[in-house]
Amino acid sequence: MAAGDAKKPAAKVPALKKQASSGNISEEIEDDLSTLPNMKLSQLHFLLRHEHSGASTLGAAEAAAAKQQVLELVQQNDMAPFYRLVCAEFQWPADAALEAQMSAKNAQELAQLDERLADAEQNLGDIEVLEALLAKARMYSRVGDKEKALEAFRVAGEKPQSINQKILVALHIIRIGLFFSDLELVETYIKKATTYVAVALSGAVDVAG
Repeated sequence: MAAGDAKKPAAKVPALKKQASSGNISEEIEDDLSTLPNMKLSQLHFLLRHEHSGASTLGAAEAAAAKQQVLELVQQNDMAPFYRLVCAEFQWPADAALEAQMSAKNAQELAQLDERLADAEQNLGDIEVLEALLAKARMYSRVGDKEKALEAFRVAGEKPQSINQKILVALHIIRIGLFFSDLELVETYIKKATTYVAVALSGAVDVAG
C-alpha cells in the first residue's frame, strides 16, 4: 500500500471552550422571577392558617373552597414540597399517589436543569451558566421549596450578575418571604434591593452581594 493510501488519523474535533459572555437573561426567566411564587396561593394559605382564629371571617364553606383552590394550584404546578407542607400543617390526609406523581415530575425537571447547567458550564458562557442556575432556583420557587430556592439563589449570586439582575433576584426573594410569611427575609432583601437600586441610579459600577 502506498504511503499516500494509508489512512489518515481522524481530525480531532476541538472541544468547545467556555467563553466569558455578558448580556441579559431571557425574558422568560425575568417574567417568572417577577411573578413567582404564586401569591394567590399564599393568600389562600394565609386564610386557612387563620381559619380558627378570632379575627377570621372564613366560614366552613369558604374554608372548604379555599382548600380546594390550594389543592388545584398545587397540582397544576406539581408542588410536591408545598403539598407535603400544607398536609402536615393542616393535618389533611395526603394522597400518596398524587405526591409520588408530583415528586417524580419534580425529579425529572431537576435532572433536565442539571444537564442544562452542566452543558453551560462546559461549553457556554457566564450568562448561560447564570440562566441555568436561575432556572433551578425558579423551579424550586415554583414548587414551594423555600430552603432549596434560597440556596439555589445563593449559588447563582456567586456568579457575575449585572445590578439589574441583582435587583430582580432580590425582589423575587422578597416574594418568597411574603409567600412564606417570613418577615425577616423580606426585611433583609428590601434593604438589599434598596441598596442595589441606589447603586443603579447613581451609575456606580456594582455592589457586592
